[in-house]
Amino acid sequence: MGGGPAGATTALLLARGGAAVLLLDRARFPRDKPCSEYLSPATTPILERLGAGVLAAIEGAAHAKLYGMKVVAPSGVAMCGRFASDHGHVPRRPYSFALSRARFDAILLRAAERAGAVIQEGVAVDDLVWDRGSVAGVVARSCDGQRVTCNARVVVGADGLHSVVARRLGLVRTSPPRRIAFTAHVTDVAGVDGVGELHVGERGYVGLGPIGGGVTTVALVVPRAAVRRRRQDFRAGFFAELERYPALSGRFERRRLVRDVLATGPFGQWARRPAVDGALLVGDAADFFDPFTGQGIYSALRGAELAADCLVPGLARGVLTPCPPLRSGEGGRHEFPLSLRERGPGGEDPSREAVRSLSGPLPATMLEPYVRARRREFAGKCLADLLVGATGNFVPARRVLAPSVLAQLLW
Repeated sequence: MGGGPAGATTALLLARGGAAVLLLDRARFPRDKPCSEYLSPATTPILERLGAGVLAAIEGAAHAKLYGMKVVAPSGVAMCGRFASDHGHVPRRPYSFALSRARFDAILLRAAERAGAVIQEGVAVDDLVWDRGSVAGVVARSCDGQRVTCNARVVVGADGLHSVVARRLGLVRTSPPRRIAFTAHVTDVAGVDGVGELHVGERGYVGLGPIGGGVTTVALVVPRAAVRRRRQDFRAGFFAELERYPALSGRFERRRLVRDVLATGPFGQWARRPAVDGALLVGDAADFFDPFTGQGIYSALRGAELAADCLVPGLARGVLTPCPPLRSGEGGRHEFPLSLRERGPGGEDPSREAVRSLSGPLPATMLEPYVRARRREFAGKCLADLLVGATGNFVPARRVLAPSVLAQLLW
């Protein structure tokens, strides 16, 4: 269920492994999606492993290369980190890709189709089919209202933040902070220079990233409470909100808007476990990342790889229960290793929450005294590169949480 990066990649790998795969999505592709549209450096090796011409298609499409990330505090003080650094953790390439979701999702979906997956667009999933306590398929509805039951050995819920599969399984949980994102495509943004930008404000933040062809993705992220309090739609006042950020003032022209402002959220949603008998969750359906870290697409692709690693052997044997990767552990907890719940690049236990806590708006504000007090290029660069590398998924989280690094943050 779902034809985005998580669903299309899972379908591709399962079909390549010999499974009969049906992929359903209520949208018709290509379609736009509110997203930061940034592929962190760690996604490149995954795209290479996918083969099927995926990486070549991305390189052949309109895209941008980002060489690092800049974080700008409310006062305008900035700290810029580069992917290529001397901290000892080098990504496969010194840059990451950025391209529109309309292009990226279509590339993955067509690759899944070539691998043998059957793609049905314009079909929404309404409910799950159960058989003796296990998920055994879905009830779907086409755009003309026709309902059909699709039986399946395994249902993969890759249907995003508002996953029908996760809700029907009763696994959805929420936690603060709850935010809403408004995203747009804008041409000729002044000052864009090959790095992504994160501008932190008192009540939210703005992310900027070029995606090729002179187009920049601009994402305004605000607390849900602020959206509820205001009578005016943030979409109508999108550019006025951007002008509130000192380092963004004067960099946009309204007539340069080339795609309507799209909204998504609220964030802070996750599933309390990723798998039950006959079903599992991948990507945003399992755990939605705040756009500040830019880890969402990497999580979707890596989660798809792990899902296929779990499912293909069981499907090949014709026996999924008990399938070792899906068996219940102590206390009924399933042992399916999803996304960043696996061990990180340095073999450490997962520290996603810890890294995310160091890359949100409040810590970015806390960095301000550090940047002001320590103007030496090497000192500032080292810390910034580590933070950017950790959120780019190629620097182990333990490096960021080391006492020497924390000391630089605090003193």
